[in-house]
Amino acid sequence: MEIARSLQDIREKIFRAAVRANRDPAGIRIVAVSKTVNPERIIEAYDAGIDTFGESYAQEFRDKYPTVDSILGRKVKWHFVGRIQRNKVKYIVGKVELIHSLDNINVADEINGRAERLGINVQALIEVNAGEQSKGGVDFENVKGFIESLRAFQNIEIGGLMIMAPYFNAPEMARSYFRKLRILRDDLKGDFPKLNQLSMGMSADFEVAVEEGSTIVRIGTAIFGPRRQ
Repeated sequence: MEIARSLQDIREKIFRAAVRANRDPAGIRIVAVSKTVNPERIIEAYDAGIDTFGESYAQEFRDKYPTVDSILGRKVKWHFVGRIQRNKVKYIVGKVELIHSLDNINVADEINGRAERLGINVQALIEVNAGEQSKGGVDFENVKGFIESLRAFQNIEIGGLMIMAPYFNAPEMARSYFRKLRILRDDLKGDFPKLNQLSMGMSADFEVAVEEGSTIVRIGTAIFGPRRQ
């Protein structure tokens, strides 16, 4: 019930934020970020109406995936939202619907090779760095060139951009980062017409992100509560 109440509150906030921005609330997708969350609580969230979960650690995902899959199977969709190491790509390709955090050509090469061997196309977003050197992502000015370089990989399809805004006590302070990403996406769409998705907004700032055009919000703590280490 705790998760169900949290989800109801989140959906109401997304609805109101979308209305304020003259957007259709149906165009915003919730990804429940389930890192450190055990399979039982993932299943509880599914029963409360969430069918898409985001994992940040490839090995953790590898370990919990079989349990959830044995119970819910294809009813659940998985996204990978964390930083990707080349030697961990094997744990996610073929299992996740969308990778949010592609920012490295060597990782792209590994993803493409595994996807080719499996006979699939991998859907991915480009992670854009918000100016924090400790975080992953491509610098804003290099995004176009990075996407151009990915055209060599026939089994990767780029569908949009992702950003992790710095954490602020006042969510309004994240607005400029979300707006900048939306403007970049809009500027690039002439060259890359499939660049539709904007993955931006987390538990602390998803309402502002929705107002600025987010199509995917990545929400963990507001659904599951504080992380259990």
